Amino acid sequence: MNSERKKQMTAGVVFSYLSIAFKIISGVIYTPIILHSLGQSEYGVYSLCISFIGYLTILNGGMNAAYVRFYVQSKEKGDYSGRSINGIFLKIFFVLGAVGMLAGFLISANAEVLFGSKILPNEYEIFKKSLSVLSVTVLATSLNGVFSSCIIAHEKFVVGKLVDLLHTVLVPLVTIPFLLRGFGSVAVVTINLALTVLMLLANGLYAVCRLKMRFDLKHTDYVFLKSVAAFAGFIAIQSVMDQLNWQVDKFILARVKGADEVAVYSVGSTFNAYFITIAAAVAGVFIAEINRLAAREKSEQLSDLFVRTSRIFAQVAVFIMSGFIFFGKPFIERWSGSEYTQSYYVGVLIMLPVTVSLSQGLGQDIARAKNLHKIQILINTAVAFLNFLVSIPLAKKFGAIGSALGTFGCEIIICVFVQTLYYQKIVKINMKEHYIEMLKLIPGWIIPFAVGAVLMIFRFVHPTYGSIFLYAVLYTVIYAASVWCISLSDREKGYVKSAIAKLVK
Repeated sequence: MNSERKKQMTAGVVFSYLSIAFKIISGVIYTPIILHSLGQSEYGVYSLCISFIGYLTILNGGMNAAYVRFYVQSKEKGDYSGRSINGIFLKIFFVLGAVGMLAGFLISANAEVLFGSKILPNEYEIFKKSLSVLSVTVLATSLNGVFSSCIIAHEKFVVGKLVDLLHTVLVPLVTIPFLLRGFGSVAVVTINLALTVLMLLANGLYAVCRLKMRFDLKHTDYVFLKSVAAFAGFIAIQSVMDQLNWQVDKFILARVKGADEVAVYSVGSTFNAYFITIAAAVAGVFIAEINRLAAREKSEQLSDLFVRTSRIFAQVAVFIMSGFIFFGKPFIERWSGSEYTQSYYVGVLIMLPVTVSLSQGLGQDIARAKNLHKIQILINTAVAFLNFLVSIPLAKKFGAIGSALGTFGCEIIICVFVQTLYYQKIVKINMKEHYIEMLKLIPGWIIPFAVGAVLMIFRFVHPTYGSIFLYAVLYTVIYAASVWCISLSDREKGYVKSAIAKLVK
């Protein structure tokens, strides 16, 4: 790995966590404002709209991964034109965006058929207007995909992450004044659309002007297009199943309980979204390197990369998960109000299985680079439908917590059992070595876990920002010191020192 690539990867990691830090800070400030400005009912409707948009943009994730894979591996082998790849993917992203936009308009027009009588007439009016605006956002997001993927494929992580960071900062800065002046969720989604268009323009100008991105729109290689469709199609199916696992509970609750219960579930799932974003932030800078090693058929190096990075991913994931367990309940009570206390239990249930999956951070990307992601996706599909069937009776009986419990059981099946066998047998990753390395980390967690348990059991932490901040800082210091002294290897300590030195410089 040359020095320029190392610099870009290090800077990419730094900007990733800066972006995440701003997301969390803005979330702490922004979410209570939007909760209280919209009210529990309208916030539930707003969350429902956001969930639907997740489905409408679902194919983009598969195409982003496909672009990086085919561009990097074709460049590595020297057997395909970048201009041709760009042209094909621009057409694909445009079609996906247009289809998603039209689907959004169709859902908006038939909302009453989907959700029945539990949603009130005034809530339906808000839902339709908000979803119509978000449907246009789908098209802009999809078109942005081809440019942001090009930036990742060229490993220009600083620019890509900087644009994301600016978008993250501007969304609450622009939206909060409108909320405080009494504007509702329609204004929120309209502002998001405007900022998404600006992000599209920024990425597009950089890709075309600086990276010399060019497009061949006259010719279409249908054999290549078939390969892209086969690769990305299974990723799209997996994305659909992931969305079902994370979002279907909201649709079930909307149908059997109403918007208020959706709001309770949404607050808990917000923390899960932050969790995944933080723990998986570093993975993106390795995608091009993974595809480069896969093109050279360096399976042992890929397995070694997986095991080494998993130790870091695990430390981050366990820190966040344990912190939420120990401090999440008083924080939610202070942050969003006592009526959202159940959101804490929703968050714990859906976050616990994900901790295992996030510790295996690069597994999915390695499987995709080797084009071995199909079997797991089929299994995930079966589990997602099981989650749907199980969550309906649980939601009827226990509300938001019941829905989360169904998701918890199904995610345990995937994250703990299916992924381990799949990575070992199909992807040829040394999972035995992975779990040996995970066991080596446990001694470093014992002291902070004991301290956190004492704080929680004896209720030292009160639902005030001052108390939460004080004890959270104490826990962070204890966790960092224990992990540094007991769990980290000399090599990992060197990485940390190097990253800090570069960040300071």
